[in-house]
Amino acid sequence: MPKSMFKASLVASAVFAIAWFPVHPIAIVLGYFLVFGVLIAILSVVVGLPVAMLMERLKVGRWWSYLTLAAATGALVGAILSSHPSACVEPLARNGQQETCIQNPHAITFSPWTRSQPLSADNPSIHWSDYVGTIAFGAVIGGVLGISFWFFYRERSGIDTSDS
Repeated sequence: MPKSMFKASLVASAVFAIAWFPVHPIAIVLGYFLVFGVLIAILSVVVGLPVAMLMERLKVGRWWSYLTLAAATGALVGAILSSHPSACVEPLARNGQQETCIQNPHAITFSPWTRSQPLSADNPSIHWSDYVGTIAFGAVIGGVLGISFWFFYRERSGIDTSDS
């Protein structure tokens, strides 16, 4: 099971890196594959392996269950790791002026649809599209991890899935 999880982590890391390919040269994309590949592998072993073992113990190891649970976990991780947009528009009680919010200059986002690079944003202003894009991208990466784990685990263990 750990070898299948490692192979699935490689596939998910490749999908993560390829998502940034249209805006970066191949050398930077390979750097993303290595750096984020290690993080994805560690996260998948720490979170995914115990969940996969539990799913196998409970005999709920269908392809759609791995896909759904991994996508939901990826979306949750994306929501936790991303910077949440904030807006302060409440007027101050005594003089009618509005409170100013200072955006985080080290905002974190993983949305390839709205940003040109992962982690720190070029423009520190984080919008809802960044937050939702990060959650969606986390769900995509999690789903790829889950379905590829199911594929590698099924191939390795020789499980007959003709009824699933």
